[in-house]
This record gives sequence, C-alpha cells and structure tokens, in this order.
Amino acid sequence: MQQEKLHRKRAYSQKVLKEALLKLLVDQPLSKITVQKLCQTADVNRTTFYSNFEDIFALYRQVQDDFLEQMALFTQQQKPYADNRALICDIFRFLYENMDSCRVLILHSEDAFLERLFALQYDVSRTLMQESCDAFDPDSFDYLYTFRVCGIIGIIRKWFHDGLKIPYEQIADYAIQSSDALLYSWKEAHRSND
Repeated sequence: MQQEKLHRKRAYSQKVLKEALLKLLVDQPLSKITVQKLCQTADVNRTTFYSNFEDIFALYRQVQDDFLEQMALFTQQQKPYADNRALICDIFRFLYENMDSCRVLILHSEDAFLERLFALQYDVSRTLMQESCDAFDPDSFDYLYTFRVCGIIGIIRKWFHDGLKIPYEQIADYAIQSSDALLYSWKEAHRSND
C-alpha cells in the first residue's frame, strides 16, 4: 500500500513538472528556464524536482520521449500501411490532434524533435518507399529518403508556424504530392541515365 502511494505521488510530480515545462516553453527557450521557475510553476519544491529528474534537459527529454511513445503507439494502431500516403496522413493527423504539445515541441524546441519523430517511422516508411522505388541502389535511395523527410519536416514546421490554418488533410496532401513529385522526378532521371 505504501509503495503504491509513493508511485502515485511520483507519477503526479512528474506529470505537473512536465506540464509546467510545456507551459514555460511557450514564452522562453529551454536554455532560459530555471529549476526554480519550473518548480514555482509546477507548485513543487526543488527536492521533488531533483528526486525525479537530473536537470531541466532530462525533464525535456522525458517530455519528448513520452510524446514520441504516444506517436509510435498511434501509428502502430493504424497498421498495416499499404503505402506512404496513409502513413504521412496519419502523422499529420496525430500532430493536429496533439497540437498544443506539438506547437511547443516543434516551434520552441532547440533540438531535432521532428527528426526523432521521423526516425521512429524510418523502417515502415523506408520499406513502403522502397517498394515504389525498387530500381535505386541503396546509397542513392538513402539520399532520396533523407531529402524527402527533410522536406516533410519543413512543411510541418511552416504549418505550425502559420498557426495550423490549413486542415491537416490538406497539408498532408501537400506533403504527399511534393513527395510523389520528388519520387517521379528521381525515377525519370534514373531511367534517362540507364
């Protein structure tokens, strides 16, 4: 019973610290957030913070990890994917449905959060893409894949920067059309070089 109570208290402390961090990230970069300010916002003491996290960056990494875990579970529930179009659309839908957390993690983060998100989908996305690009050698394909993912990440960042004014279905379609055009051009260039 005592162990369960400690577990609930720890879970609650971590939850309020994560929420406080996301709230503070709206107005300031991670590097400017202090443990003192975070604890005031979360209404916990510094001892509570340090019994749960090594530092602000460890807390931030945990917020990201939790979000990425939710994303992985979401896309696993949608499987199997017949093509990359469905996967891309589901990624945009998930980002839209979790827009408050995403806005902070995408627009106010100082690291490669979106790159980590796409790394989660690497195996599935790469396999689906490779099925439509079977003529490419592995090295060329990796460059194409990287270019494609960076383009989609740019679209996501712009979409969030612009305040999500375009419905997620439409912006996902933009990303898909751009990706399809890239694949088509790459295939055509490859055919003409043969």
